[in-house]
Amino acid sequence: MTTLDDAVPTISHPIGRRGSVAIKLASAEVRLTGSDGEGVVVRTPAGRSLPERVIVETTESGLTIRERDALALEFGPGKQSVTLDIELPAEAEVGIDIASGEIDATGLRGEQRYRTVSGDARLHDVAGRIELNVVSGDADIELVGPTDLAVKSVSGDISVGGGELRSLRVGTTSGDVRIDSPISGRSGNQIDTLSGDVSLVAEAGMRIEARTVSGDLTSDLPHRSEGRMGRRTLIVGDGSIELAFRSVSGDLQVHDARRHVGLRLPPRPPIAPAAPRMPGPGEPATDAAGSDETPEGDPTDADRMDVLRALEAGELDVATAMDRLAALDSRDEEPTDG
Repeated sequence: MTTLDDAVPTISHPIGRRGSVAIKLASAEVRLTGSDGEGVVVRTPAGRSLPERVIVETTESGLTIRERDALALEFGPGKQSVTLDIELPAEAEVGIDIASGEIDATGLRGEQRYRTVSGDARLHDVAGRIELNVVSGDADIELVGPTDLAVKSVSGDISVGGGELRSLRVGTTSGDVRIDSPISGRSGNQIDTLSGDVSLVAEAGMRIEARTVSGDLTSDLPHRSEGRMGRRTLIVGDGSIELAFRSVSGDLQVHDARRHVGLRLPPRPPIAPAAPRMPGPGEPATDAAGSDETPEGDPTDADRMDVLRALEAGELDVATAMDRLAALDSRDEEPTDG
């Protein structure tokens, strides 16, 4: 039964251990706490009632708090902020969508989806399947068990620690990424950055397939490196964990999880390394060692450089550039007749 307490604004509603809670507000501070119960309890601090623009909807197994006018989500800044303290079953399905505000979640284990356009997100003591989108703000995630994690950030740093990652997908434009949680999923892991640097740990072997314009790959673990400019592979140990890394100018560092304590990313150089000059008309092609001979088997290097330059100049986006590089690599690897 749903109960309302007008003296101290409180909403109590049974949803079951795997029910759902959805918050869709223009401007809000939301604090979520997982519990062993089967109901959701929503409190507003200091005896404040919910603004008239906010409505509460309940079903047999769910609760939704949303804007009365759906268009309000597109114009969140400037509206009265709503502060909610929500206690809910730890395994409940959670969906939080805020145009402006911060999100704090503790002790949740179910399927979780969070989105904030302007504000930080802090998820602690969490596990399960988590999807987080932060447009302008940092993401601080502390895991406590096996987790499938997908994070996107437009302008903000991402930090992940604890637990283990059954799968990892990260996308960021200008923020740095620090992954202190070991990756256990063998395949499907991916990190995309535009200019942010990445630091991650490895407990087992790892194979990183990287496509970058001016970024670098390094590791303090025994490793070997293969490939060429624009496409490189870094192999740690037996390479059992696969990770795809795509970046324009970000670096990626792999650290030993057993010794990784408080390491920080080094300052990013102010100017990215210049791309090697391609020979002009009538000039012989030269390789890195200064030879005047074009390496046999690399007929697409000039085309590859054209794609990388277009990406660096902003004429292509990362995804398009990577697709074109992949097509060139496939053409380069095709067997020739004779």
